[in-house]
Amino acid sequence: MVDCRIHYVKANENTDPQVFKAKALALAPGELLSVQKKISLADWSTRRAFGGRYEVDAVLNGQIAPIGFFELRP
Repeated sequence: MVDCRIHYVKANENTDPQVFKAKALALAPGELLSVQKKISLADWSTRRAFGGRYEVDAVLNGQIAPIGFFELRP
């Protein structure tokens, strides 16, 4: 199972991780695969995008692997 976890910045500048399902797959030993996921930062009734540093992680079979971050300007 491959998931994407984004640490959304809240109004008080704290972060709250949100997990998005990406793909369920089975790989043979040594097999490589590229997985992509698009996520909208549009404001929703349940989530609003505030400016700040958003960290991004891949969650692979429950194990967290940091990917990087991006800055969102208000």
